[in-house]
Amino acid sequence: MDNNIYWTCNGKYQKEYDELWARLVPPEGKAVTKAGEVLRAVSRIYYRWYNDGDRIQPSLDEWVARSSTAKGFNYLYQFRDAVSGFSTKELMENIVFAATEEDYETALERAVDAIIEWAVKQPDTPNEDDFLDEKFDDAFEFDILRDEEEDW
Repeated sequence: MDNNIYWTCNGKYQKEYDELWARLVPPEGKAVTKAGEVLRAVSRIYYRWYNDGDRIQPSLDEWVARSSTAKGFNYLYQFRDAVSGFSTKELMENIVFAATEEDYETALERAVDAIIEWAVKQPDTPNEDDFLDEKFDDAFEFDILRDEEEDW
């Protein structure tokens, strides 16, 4: 494992990440700013991989697709900042379609890097979203590969 990652507190923008997290992400519940909620969602995906080995994949069991990790993914899959044009959809596609564990970890790092690069430039735009809200659940169709496998 590469030691220059956020999991070892040595990510590319570690100082900025720590500052943003302390300022924008509450100990519980949704963040009060858009940037805080986006950081909270990507951090959930990141944490679940490095702590629990839970990986977002195109074909997930229904209960996994409804997990807080998948909810964070779904929120980010559809997130687009109207003012700056920043979108996390491609970042999430790179994560979900990563072929190997190494590719998955690289995609996670790139997603966190890009979100931090965007977040440090953001005003404290009020946030109404909670990535755990069910309204984001169907942003990505997790059983796309399961349907193909059934055709075989």
